[in-house]
Amino acid sequence: MDAQTMTNEQNYRFDVAGYLIIPGVLATAELNACNQALDHLGPIDGPLRWTGPTSTPLLALREHPVLIAYLREICGEGFRLDESPRLVGRSPGDTPLTGGGEWVDWSRAYRQYNGDRFCQGVRVFWALADVGEGVGGLVVVPASHNSTVEAPQALVGGADDMGLVEQPVLKAGDLLICAEALMRGIQPWIGNEAPRLLECGYVSADVRPGAESEIGGEGGEMPAWTAELTELQRAVLHNPDRCQPFPVVRSDGERVWLAEETEVFHPSIYIRDPDSAIDEKEFYHWDLNGHLVLRGVMDDAWLKAANEAIDSNPDRIHTGGSAAGDSTPLAGMGVGRSSMADPWTLPAPHGEPFRRMIADPALIQRLNWIMGSGFECMQCSGFLSAKGSSGHALHSPATPARVTNHYRQQNGRVYADYINVAWQLRDVRWEDGGFVCVPGSHKTAYSMPDGIRTCEDEMGLVKHVPMVAGDVLLFLGATQAHGAYPWTGQENRRMIFFQYRSRNLYVP
Repeated sequence: MDAQTMTNEQNYRFDVAGYLIIPGVLATAELNACNQALDHLGPIDGPLRWTGPTSTPLLALREHPVLIAYLREICGEGFRLDESPRLVGRSPGDTPLTGGGEWVDWSRAYRQYNGDRFCQGVRVFWALADVGEGVGGLVVVPASHNSTVEAPQALVGGADDMGLVEQPVLKAGDLLICAEALMRGIQPWIGNEAPRLLECGYVSADVRPGAESEIGGEGGEMPAWTAELTELQRAVLHNPDRCQPFPVVRSDGERVWLAEETEVFHPSIYIRDPDSAIDEKEFYHWDLNGHLVLRGVMDDAWLKAANEAIDSNPDRIHTGGSAAGDSTPLAGMGVGRSSMADPWTLPAPHGEPFRRMIADPALIQRLNWIMGSGFECMQCSGFLSAKGSSGHALHSPATPARVTNHYRQQNGRVYADYINVAWQLRDVRWEDGGFVCVPGSHKTAYSMPDGIRTCEDEMGLVKHVPMVAGDVLLFLGATQAHGAYPWTGQENRRMIFFQYRSRNLYVP
């Protein structure tokens, strides 16, 4: 890190995904010393035990100069070690996912405001051996540190990863820093021996230590007069030796009692509306990522009619230039991108399959909770590119802010003013190319790096979205960074593209 300053690329990645990998922080000699120290300590389950000079290399990780420089950038001055290093995932079994932006815990929160970053806590992971793909251990839900929607219990408990849970791949010597608010968990290691991955935690000097913190309490005994207080009064009074879980004191306005449960009690004036017709997994996925795929909206007959309409009107297909701009990875094989303007105006009966898309029930139901009523359908076009056609440079960053790229979730409603809808007439496999996006980028406070725009340095953030014929993709057209890989499928790409704008935007 140059001059103790994170680059825009690093800030963008941390702000979008919630974690940052700094490769090759530990030199070979440092790695060897740390691993020899672990060999000397033997089997460990829990925090590392320090045994004199042998443990010095491990102790040094807590204040490694590279780590300290990043902590100053992310947390500001005054941070402190909260939990000493421990080996990740030595115990069998999964741990439930923890973290995420709801419920809000400002002592461990993440926020960008007026150009300042508030990150009150971070988790730090040192890879002392390679952590390959699919081997287990640390898993994360990228962008969840910016979420203000309560995560579905199926996701938290591990019953359904919703395609959102990712396992970071690390090389020996890498350093991973993630926001404390990022949703994460530990899965069992796969294989005979768990890779050596050390975890520790840091917090702001202003917040209370964690339950397993090694930060000493304020100390001191309670004044003698407090012995005359009731149990309820003592539960509320400041106690320097108080530890988690904290007491839950309840009241109905007339009486007060000490609750048996230990979970945080934090009432809300809002309750979920069973008549809202909003699926909680869709709501969470949309707010987290900025896009949503509706599976199987078109049946076989509808798909057949739409494809036959395109086949019957080859004179309406136009082949233009490249939309890759100055990007080499997105340039394709030099084949121009083909399209069909206004397929909803094709002569009868060929326009009907596309007009049917305008107000499809499945689509309208989602647009109502995404935009609110009063939206307008502005455009319809067909993307019909052949193999070798160029991709599209990523565009529509969330910053600088404009009225068209506004996005917010508040009081159980999401607010957006510009939605793109893409109907898939053919399968889009991983290897075919097509639509890509940066999930979570609709909430970033940093400008999109050129490497993301051109896909020359994707930073692990650019994601391809596979779909099958009949699926419908909704995405934030002016807020989520998106584009397309070159089309490499054997069949021509067939996607019908619509734009919807809210009642708030003036469109002449």
